[in-house]
Amino acid sequence: MDHPSALPPGPSAMSDVSTCHASLDEASGLLTLGNRHYTEAWLADAGGHLTPHTFRHAGVGNWLVSPPADLASRPRPWKIAFSTRAARLHASEALSLVAELRLENPDDPAQWRLHRFRIFPDIAGSLRHVTSSSALSPVPADRHGITATFPVPGADGIEIAPNGRLGVPVIPDAAPPFVFACTSHLLLRDIQLVDQTDHHANLVATREWLMHPSERCLPLRTNLVCLEDPSTVGREGLLFLLIAPLPHVRTGWSGPYDFLFENRSGVLTLRTHPGCHELACLAFAGGQAGITRALHALQRALHEWNPARDGLLLSNTWGDRAGAKHLSESFVLNEITTARDLGIEVVQIDDGWQKGDTVNTVSNREAGGVWNGFWAADPLFWEPHPERFPRGLAPLAHAAREAGVQLGLWYAPDSVDDFANWKKDAGQLLRLWREHGVRHFKLDAVKLRSAAGEQNLHALCDHVQDESGGEILFDFDATAEHRPGWWGRLHGGPVFMENRYTDWGNYFPGQTLRSLWSLSAFVIPQRIRVEFLNPSRNANVYGSSPLRPDAWPSDWLLAITLPASPLAWCELSRLPPDITAAWRPLIATWKKHRTAFHAGAIHPVGCIPDGYSWTGFVSIGDKALYALIFREITASETTSMPLPIFAGEAGYAPKAEVLAGEGESVLVDTTTLRVRIPASRRYLLARFLKV
Repeated sequence: MDHPSALPPGPSAMSDVSTCHASLDEASGLLTLGNRHYTEAWLADAGGHLTPHTFRHAGVGNWLVSPPADLASRPRPWKIAFSTRAARLHASEALSLVAELRLENPDDPAQWRLHRFRIFPDIAGSLRHVTSSSALSPVPADRHGITATFPVPGADGIEIAPNGRLGVPVIPDAAPPFVFACTSHLLLRDIQLVDQTDHHANLVATREWLMHPSERCLPLRTNLVCLEDPSTVGREGLLFLLIAPLPHVRTGWSGPYDFLFENRSGVLTLRTHPGCHELACLAFAGGQAGITRALHALQRALHEWNPARDGLLLSNTWGDRAGAKHLSESFVLNEITTARDLGIEVVQIDDGWQKGDTVNTVSNREAGGVWNGFWAADPLFWEPHPERFPRGLAPLAHAAREAGVQLGLWYAPDSVDDFANWKKDAGQLLRLWREHGVRHFKLDAVKLRSAAGEQNLHALCDHVQDESGGEILFDFDATAEHRPGWWGRLHGGPVFMENRYTDWGNYFPGQTLRSLWSLSAFVIPQRIRVEFLNPSRNANVYGSSPLRPDAWPSDWLLAITLPASPLAWCELSRLPPDITAAWRPLIATWKKHRTAFHAGAIHPVGCIPDGYSWTGFVSIGDKALYALIFREITASETTSMPLPIFAGEAGYAPKAEVLAGEGESVLVDTTTLRVRIPASRRYLLARFLKV
């Protein structure tokens, strides 16, 4: 084929960018930004920095202690150049107002600092990125040690006046801090997400502090912190999200902290050190539900939802642990036929479609196989395997088009020398798209070792997605090594959550549900690729465990993935007939409602899954509220679940229409969902229409 047909445009959740504003008072150096949801202001100073001045959420007071009002007496800021434009910085994101403020030292033009803000119409906050002439300066040698600015006694039982404080290594040319107006009762949360899921299964951990004079210094290495004022009726707050790989990945190119909170003399200050990364500051209301809503809205803005590209039901045979042993033209053709019959939309061929052998596909590991340096190992590494696919990929691409199924591939960018070969990899990916219409690529074997490597990986992905007009979607594997993970790249495709196999006895449907449920409070579920397996395999591995895969109905395994981007992690053509019979009607029903479900604000509800709970998700939309509720192993056949506070805004019919599963559900006073499911290990998918 000469060129793949273009995807139909997806619905935009973003409003008109003309509702955003950015202006500069050159006399005072006051920069003001905002939209109908919020306003923020910054003061340019004589060192090329911006000092936080105000941050106001609509209907709420100023969060910050402003600098002195006499702006005229302040030292003159550096030479200022200011510009604004409406732009999409990446192919798949929504339109934003981009404001850039360049500050240049009048005594040394080689010394400069560029502040870039992005304001989206429906986001109560901005994304800020700072580059400078000193951006490549090394971080302090004492990266991790927390030192004292002056002696502070240890916890020796001797009471002292609260006039000492802890300190951290000084970061050269550090930016001025945020100074918060309210301190004594603020609630601070540090939310840590976990990747490298080959070695971890509990993926969310939260530390929480109620601010107190004794909490003098909190240096945090993390991506997400939330400040909440529980004294406000709406539980208002601010969150800061560092759009970067997780801390363990970027240890070599980050400072000694990402966020530093200091609480002294009745003032709470926050210093941020984003380094080369973008930092989002967003307002929220509604406590945890508001945090979820704000983070999800940001992720929707950075990757606009397109139902022709995103959230599709994808299959990959690697989950049955045959590796490349079964790969052949006839095998993949059978997979395509079965996918068509089931309603699966993308058939992805994993490691082994290509000529080169990796450590996971080589017949004898002692004989070779690579996991890096692919181009050096074989310049034809990424050509189709001559024995498995002697006619190349063309027959498979043709069969997929005829079946109404898309073809996807596994791919491993070359990490050598900080992705020095990224242009070669980009060219190969684009060739596969142009020649065979491959739009879905799983990116694996990524090794981030430096800021330069991180930037080159972004350059690779951005180039491919720009050249394809946003048609190409990546699955970013987060199972091992040092990779972008949950926060390193919010546009361009979902995160491949985990490798789980019945062969190894590490696939438990309830644990997969727990991971998705926990992550979905922060990561929009559509950004998570979640697997369901063939439960008829390897039952002997699990013994009599009540949580073993074959103890649950096979459609339950599929249902837990539906809020996300589902993955049939198995060989479709070898599924037993009873399993395909259970999956087929649920897939058909889901595809009718998927766009509406994913367009709503999705929240986890109920208890965190543990195999013995009531749990689930709701999607709060303009026209309907969807509820996907799971009854694990419980004694009672009924439960009541509090709903996010936003559910009462739309006005839905009190009784639900049952779409799939078993049971019934009603809304109680717009605040509570009451559910009956007649048996354990069952689920209910229901819809409440707006009245």
